[in-house]
Amino acid sequence: MAVTKRSVSLDDSVATRVEQAASKDGVSFSAWLSRAAEHSLLIREGLAGVDEWEAEAGSLTPVERAEGEALLDHLLQDTNQTSA
Repeated sequence: MAVTKRSVSLDDSVATRVEQAASKDGVSFSAWLSRAAEHSLLIREGLAGVDEWEAEAGSLTPVERAEGEALLDHLLQDTNQTSA
């Protein structure tokens, strides 16, 4: 994997919390920030995909949203039980 080195500025409180989280997770400060950025980008891209789909197919109804949430909860529960 290629790595690009950047210099970033963080609020002191954020940097302290990142240091603590990275230490707890057993990774470097940079690795923790990279994972956090990747997670945020995946969420952003997923939401953009939903917006694109809804632009073509129309917005989900409240019932469809509730069914989707229930399915997601079920899938996440299965994933959590499998990894535990």
